[in-house]
Amino acid sequence: MIKIIDQLLVQEKLTLIRREGIDGIHFRGGIIEIGRWLAYELSNTLEREEVTVQTPLGIAEGVRIKDKNDIVVVSVLRAAIPLVEGIMRVFRNAQYGVVGASRRDEPPFKVDIGYFKLPPLADKIVVIADPMLATGNTMKAILDRINEKGKPRRLVLLNVIASKQGIEQVQKEHPDVEIYTCAVDEKLNSDGYIVPGLGDAGDKAFGKPVI
Repeated sequence: MIKIIDQLLVQEKLTLIRREGIDGIHFRGGIIEIGRWLAYELSNTLEREEVTVQTPLGIAEGVRIKDKNDIVVVSVLRAAIPLVEGIMRVFRNAQYGVVGASRRDEPPFKVDIGYFKLPPLADKIVVIADPMLATGNTMKAILDRINEKGKPRRLVLLNVIASKQGIEQVQKEHPDVEIYTCAVDEKLNSDGYIVPGLGDAGDKAFGKPVI
C-alpha cells in the first residue's frame, strides 16, 4: 500500500524545503513539521473504540485509540533525526529504535548496517522514518533485519520523498509494507539520487551538511 500525502499545507512545506539554498534551520523545521503531518495521517488508521466521558454538563461520546501504545518508531541515522522528532511529537507514547545504515557510493549501492538497536517488535506497529526512499536498497536491508527480530503487526515506512524505483524495490521484497510519502519522483541519477525534484541541492540537504 502506498499513500501520497497531498494535503495542501504539506505540499507547500515540501515546496519550501526543496528550494535551492535553503538554510539548515528552516530545512530541519520543515522536516519536523512534515513528520508531524505524516504521523497524523498514520494515526487515522489506528484502531479506535467508542467511549463516553463525563463533562461538567453531562456525558459526551468520544473515542480512544486502542493501539497507540503499541507503536515503535525506528530512526535511520542520521538523516531521519528531525523527521522522527516530528513523528514523536504525535506518538508520545511510542517506543524508540535506532538503525545506523550507510549506502555505498558506487552501483549497485550495497548497504552496510552497523548499529541496530530496537525494542521487541512482535505484534507491534513498527514505523520506520527515513526522509528519502531512493534506490530502496537501504530500506530493504533494514526490513530484512527487522523481520529477523520478530513479526510486527504492521510495518509502516514514512518518507518525505520517494522514487518509483525505490517503491517498487521495497514492495517487491516486502509487499506487506505500508508506504506514506509526500511525493513520488520519476528517476534516479547515476549516483543513486532522486531526480527531478531536489536535484543536487536536495542531495546535500537530505544527505549530510545541514541535518
